[in-house]
Amino acid sequence: MILSGQTVQRYDSVQRIYHWVNLGALLVLLWTGLTIYDLNIFGTRPFSAFAAALIGDVFTPLMFGLHRYAAFALLGGLIIHIIYDTGIKGIFWSELPSKADLRAQNILAKNFLGISKEYVKFPKFNIGQKMLHIGFAIVIVLIGATGFMMSANYRFLVPIWWLPLDFDFILFWARVAHDVLTFVLITLVVMHFYFGVRRENIPTFKSMLSGKVPKEYHEKHFSSSEEPEIIPAPKEEE
Repeated sequence: MILSGQTVQRYDSVQRIYHWVNLGALLVLLWTGLTIYDLNIFGTRPFSAFAAALIGDVFTPLMFGLHRYAAFALLGGLIIHIIYDTGIKGIFWSELPSKADLRAQNILAKNFLGISKEYVKFPKFNIGQKMLHIGFAIVIVLIGATGFMMSANYRFLVPIWWLPLDFDFILFWARVAHDVLTFVLITLVVMHFYFGVRRENIPTFKSMLSGKVPKEYHEKHFSSSEEPEIIPAPKEEE
């Protein structure tokens, strides 16, 4: 990381752009998907009602179109993310949990739950953030695959269609999996937002806009090496 005055560079402009593009595409996918799904919440259908009020009664073709375009925008953003972080920044593998991360997870969990005052400083992302990152990747890939399987134009991209299985059987379970995974994705988005806006994480959240965090905050919360740094619990005053 490059020090600049009293701040530390955390994200560059490319990383911030594809993060917000991916978020925008993801929100459009969730909105259009829940509208197509015609989600019923306590007898009301808020997503369908909003789309009908905004666009008109005949909105389904447009919803499918927006859903498809957002899916390819998200796919493109993820490809750029992998290429940029792997080939240019060379940090892709550091965003995956290491053995040291796994050893430190219990300390982090106990601190979060208030059981222990012992603390862990991670290099850039803690193990929870890394696991959430992996969860997003897996769920989005599976949602995309099941979405392609339900699409007459793109199902040829998914190898499962070449297997000697009944078409209706595959289509039914692809739809079920797509719907279930969508609600798993919503849960992950809510978790990501919750931890992002917690008081202690606000400077990190702001860094996705500015790219920087205060130097004092960085020194307090992040390890100075590539390994987690364990901070002993403060000694109680006698």
